[in-house]
Amino acid sequence: MIKGCATVKGTKGYFDKRNIQRDKLRNSGEFYTLPVAVGTHLGDFSEEHSMLFQECIEHALRKKVNFIDTAVNYRGMKSERDIGKVLDKLINKEKVLKREEVVISTKAGMLPGDIDIPLKPLDYLDEIFIKNGLLKKEDVNIIDGYRCSLNPNLYEYCIEQSKKNMGIETIDILYVHEPGISREVLGEEKFYDGIKEVFAALEEQVKKGNIRNYGMATWWCFREGTKGARYISLNKVYDIAKEVGGQNHHFRFIQLPYNKVMREATTLKNQEVDGEKITTIELAQRLGVKVTVSAPLNQFEFEKEKFTGSELVKYVIDTEGIYAAMIGTKRKEHLDDNIKGIIEEIRK
Repeated sequence: MIKGCATVKGTKGYFDKRNIQRDKLRNSGEFYTLPVAVGTHLGDFSEEHSMLFQECIEHALRKKVNFIDTAVNYRGMKSERDIGKVLDKLINKEKVLKREEVVISTKAGMLPGDIDIPLKPLDYLDEIFIKNGLLKKEDVNIIDGYRCSLNPNLYEYCIEQSKKNMGIETIDILYVHEPGISREVLGEEKFYDGIKEVFAALEEQVKKGNIRNYGMATWWCFREGTKGARYISLNKVYDIAKEVGGQNHHFRFIQLPYNKVMREATTLKNQEVDGEKITTIELAQRLGVKVTVSAPLNQFEFEKEKFTGSELVKYVIDTEGIYAAMIGTKRKEHLDDNIKGIIEEIRK
């Protein structure tokens, strides 16, 4: 296991060595990054795609991108294992990188599969979770093939599995993955009760040194109106974090989709503070919660206009309140194209 986690000193040193001034960076309070990360969601289970991901991640870390985003269920755990191979190479073998320089975010909450065993998610549920007494079938909330749970055992197990997959002692950011599925199945009251149990477990994981921060990564919850079946009140979950973790709780990040088509995070006033209706991003700013963005490129699916990847990324990261955009790519040349504008800016 690679010891340590991202630190202010380590990440500052990473960018100092690359002649990038701190005023060009994003500061979470615990580490520095560019306003972008490498995402590892899209791709199949093939060794070819794993090699491409490893090349892209290594290229990013060697150059100027020190932020990698993943999830335990991405590509049957292969995405995390690809990250682990790169970290082992650069930190342990070549010693050209330090763990303190790299920010790793991952997710738990959706039932994973493991392509290397191999077990699909349903089989993994039976063979790993149920047989070992970690989950019961009624703990799993299912909609349209999405299988999620708010049982703390799932999170504790997945955190250990993610650490093993990536060969790291501590995860910098752990997101509760797609909680909207459980919100729709359980209803409002049971959902928030479940979130309280999960957050309490995650605060314990922080104390044990397994994670540094936690948050929520969701496709729907912060883009729906207040009557939506998957709607989540950011204020409520923040208050729950304070209840279980005190004023120094570790609920510090949310991840949501935002791009030139999906603009709800900045246009839909679906959050409320003291009777005032505001957007999710506005509320996150007031609470000090950092917002990371999935799907900044929208896979280039736009009806009328055409944009370069660099233009799309710039649109997202120039939006007030956005901490960083997760750029999903397995090809290093595509990564370079998409962050070209950022690199030009930090060289000025």
